[in-house]
Amino acid sequence: MESLKKYQSYINKELLARINSPQYQNPKGLYEPCAYILKNGGKRVRASLVLMASKMFSGNYNNAISVALAFETFHNFTLIHDDIMDGALIRRGQDTVHVKWDVNTAILSGDAVMILAYQFFQESELHVPQLFNLLNTTALEVCEGQQYDIDLEHMSLSDSIVTQEQHITMIELKTSVLIAACLKAGAIIGGASEEDSDLLYEFGRHVGIAFQLQDDLLDSFGNVHTFGKKIGGDILENKKTFLVIKALQNLSSSDAQLLVDLYSKKDISSKEKISSVLHLFTKAGVKEETEKIVEEYFAKAEKHLEKLSLSFEQKKELYAFQSDLKMRAF
Repeated sequence: MESLKKYQSYINKELLARINSPQYQNPKGLYEPCAYILKNGGKRVRASLVLMASKMFSGNYNNAISVALAFETFHNFTLIHDDIMDGALIRRGQDTVHVKWDVNTAILSGDAVMILAYQFFQESELHVPQLFNLLNTTALEVCEGQQYDIDLEHMSLSDSIVTQEQHITMIELKTSVLIAACLKAGAIIGGASEEDSDLLYEFGRHVGIAFQLQDDLLDSFGNVHTFGKKIGGDILENKKTFLVIKALQNLSSSDAQLLVDLYSKKDISSKEKISSVLHLFTKAGVKEETEKIVEEYFAKAEKHLEKLSLSFEQKKELYAFQSDLKMRAF
């Protein structure tokens, strides 16, 4: 994302300086997997938002780097454990930690990465109690979101289907509260008022929901070259995305049963399954409905951004960030 580039390079430099230090080298079996996940790229969105928010209010982001790294490291901890639970083989184009090593190593190294987040936090001398409370609250919410996701995946499509509202609660807890917390943390470090910090949190919460709904949409209807992932992956994994929930609500009983059957079939080619499910999604009009809901969440986010007691010039980077998210192409 163009709006985050200058922050990304600074974050990578500071993160490498810390994880390459002598104290994080031995035992190698613990720290090598930690370094592997932390060095394995990613867009550093969350850490960048901490820095961006701090700069918005103070004109400077250097004081926020340790907190930015703490949130980024926490995010990577969740990825290690999520990949184990999901049985994921690839993360950011490379083997996941539990595939490259083993599950026990991944669990232990994931725990260590979480502890690193707290160690990075200790470098900050600004607003530590308030920020620790924010991180701990957010960490627990992310765990709640993951459990809701697990509960959903254990359900069969023929069971009583989760509602649209329940699904949004799940993605809010699993994804958007961390984005919101990063923005609020940066605002606190930058000296923002409580009102402005809360407004920025709400901006992040709504943007995060829009982002995840958009991600579900792009997985089925995106352009593989611009989206950067294989189209139809969620369908092949039988994920109960927002699109599936909407389709089951919108389709006739016979078509809804056909969709349920497609998600349970094993004797069907990947190409045929994706094509058949997308046909039903199109018939149900879920692309247009989801696009509308995504836009509504982006609009809600922008209203919170407009209320911040800052000039447009001070907020323009965040407007650019939202624009980057909207421009993820089909």
